[in-house]
Amino acid sequence: MNFLPSWLRVGLVFWVSAFGFSACPGDPHFDRSSVIHLINTPIQPSYFHDHSTAQIEAMRHAKYHSRMMHNPGITLAEHELNTQYQIGGLRHGRSGGCCIWVDSLKVDFSYHKMDVYVSSQYPEGGCPYRVILAHENQHVAINQAVLGKYLEMMRQALAVDRTIPTKANPLAVSSMGQGKAIVSTRVNRLIYPIYDRFKKAVMIENGKIDTLENYKRTQAQCDKW
Repeated sequence: MNFLPSWLRVGLVFWVSAFGFSACPGDPHFDRSSVIHLINTPIQPSYFHDHSTAQIEAMRHAKYHSRMMHNPGITLAEHELNTQYQIGGLRHGRSGGCCIWVDSLKVDFSYHKMDVYVSSQYPEGGCPYRVILAHENQHVAINQAVLGKYLEMMRQALAVDRTIPTKANPLAVSSMGQGKAIVSTRVNRLIYPIYDRFKKAVMIENGKIDTLENYKRTQAQCDKW
């Protein structure tokens, strides 16, 4: 599996008040779900039959697979977690203190690549090709199932969280910079532990079918390799 870095885009928009205040009253009727969104972009796997077994095995070794495992197929999936948000607020005209809230938060948790390789050594439609393809499609299914599980975990976490300030619960800060840092920390603290658990889980689940014993069972389905 390949893991790409996540990217963060933050916008800050503040309105200055001519009147002082010491608290940040919230709107109890404000709907947090109207500004906090979890996005997933579904992806279909791409299939390739133009790499030799040696090339595929080299790709496997680069991804830290065991050298004892020589099934001539591989599935390479790349995923990322992106966050984009805009922060609004009301700044005290004299003291510089601010009430801030998230105007928009979008969390994109998706695969953006799912490439399946089957060795060009085996004619398409033949027995070895079919069993290799079936094995790799198991990886595709595992990838999608694990993502779905952790996507729901992240959805629930965002739904119940009250640490990310919105107009329902604005946050009093001493400066715009402090507000930005606090929001960034709270968003990351909420979503990245789930993302880290997902990365471990997807490797574990894929590893359950990438065993020497399972490869032997796979190869036993065909007479000629």
